[in-house]
Amino acid sequence: MNSKPVRNPAKAGRAGFFLRKMKYVTVFLLILSAASPTFSANGYFAEIDSILADSALSNALIGLAIYDISSDSMLYGLNADRLFSPASNLKLFTSAAALELLGPDYRFKTKFSHSGKIDNKGRLKGDLIIAGGGDPLISGRFRDSITEVLYLWADSLPSYGIKEIRGDIIVDNSFFTGPELGAGWSWDDLTYWYACPVTALSFNDNCVDLEFVPGLKVGDKAKIVLNPETDYIKITNNTVTLPADSEFTLDYYRTPSTNDVEFFGGIAIDDSGQVDYVSLHRPEIHCAYIFSGVLKAKGVDFDGDIFNINDLSYEKQTDIMQSKKPLFAWQSDSLGVVVTVINQRSQNLFAELTLLTMGKEIGGEGSFSKSIEIVEAFFDSIGITSDDLDMNDGSGLSYINLVKPDAIIRLLRYMHKSDYFETYYNSLRTPRDFRLVGVENRQDVRVKGGTIANTRTYSGYLTGPETGRLLAFSIMVNNYSCPKKYVESWQDSILEVLLKNF
Repeated sequence: MNSKPVRNPAKAGRAGFFLRKMKYVTVFLLILSAASPTFSANGYFAEIDSILADSALSNALIGLAIYDISSDSMLYGLNADRLFSPASNLKLFTSAAALELLGPDYRFKTKFSHSGKIDNKGRLKGDLIIAGGGDPLISGRFRDSITEVLYLWADSLPSYGIKEIRGDIIVDNSFFTGPELGAGWSWDDLTYWYACPVTALSFNDNCVDLEFVPGLKVGDKAKIVLNPETDYIKITNNTVTLPADSEFTLDYYRTPSTNDVEFFGGIAIDDSGQVDYVSLHRPEIHCAYIFSGVLKAKGVDFDGDIFNINDLSYEKQTDIMQSKKPLFAWQSDSLGVVVTVINQRSQNLFAELTLLTMGKEIGGEGSFSKSIEIVEAFFDSIGITSDDLDMNDGSGLSYINLVKPDAIIRLLRYMHKSDYFETYYNSLRTPRDFRLVGVENRQDVRVKGGTIANTRTYSGYLTGPETGRLLAFSIMVNNYSCPKKYVESWQDSILEVLLKNF
């Protein structure tokens, strides 16, 4: 799962969340009334004035801030002190806080232990316990296969004398205390990879990979291939193979709190295949379920059951926790690697796992509330207050996150002075293939984009190809009604002006 498709999730109401945030309605009314730049300049900034006057965006909310880090001066600002929905620009905050509070060398740990005893024939007469530690990299990312890490786990057991498991596999998910979904997430996103549950034991981004292949003839059902192969999800296939050159309309829906997935729509008979990813309910159990198959493939006998420890009686939980004996701990790649995935791939689960890990490691509680309290305290200490940032998750998927463009500039300025600036800067990506196409020196831009319904944000650093001056910028657009590609091209035109003139 090295590459994820980008969807445009439709905004769907969750009244309880939005009623709690009604105080921000007045903030957006203020934005509408603030239409003139707070900073401007002569010369080439007149080009930006002209871009901002585009009538296609006259009904949108626009925030713009451009700061010259080299000369420590604000160059241009429009609504820079107003609150906007940041979408994935929020990952700039999550990744910065993680580098500062945990350090780029931090490693997530998954711990293995057992109850009972291991006899001299290698039989574990007890349970194998897997305690998740928030590791986002138990997957095929940077590896040869999705299950490679699970095979490495299985290879470790014989060295600890275990050749057979006579008990059950118990998942200890208590490193995080929930909830598994962020505040302000839309219910109709939850089927897809970008809104999967956040669990301390995660596997394959808490998804099953999907490949859609047309049937043998028009009218046949499409073929749905799962990776890893699993019967953990129940498929209802209502798809159809369409005539050649037909539009791809195949989609799917997972019934909430189940793994029942209905597939519908169609794929053209001449389509070479399409890839997607469905999120899972209780993905930690799926991890243990696939691992049990790996154990059998490696010759470790297991015919027990799989439980989340919270499914057991209080007495059973107490017995396991008091009697368990450590086996080994699996360590992930470094946080520096994880931060790069967060910002370059805009991987939501990685951001949420990193956020909750900060709460657990620093505040002793792996919950959204404690984790946000911890990171907001850090931001307050560097001059970004609750008036500047209202954070409700780590990824920006929440529709009730709010941030000022000026706060993003302050964050980028702070990180420029950080010991971890190189890691942070390199975690951002150069513009994707469809951004700044044909623009000379676009490699001098490092950026984080953000996309949810009617929101396009673009923030990062730009190095002037002529002067070598380092700029920080934030271009935030909310509530537009023109095509999203137009907004992206419009944002690019501002960066093109900077690249030509600095």
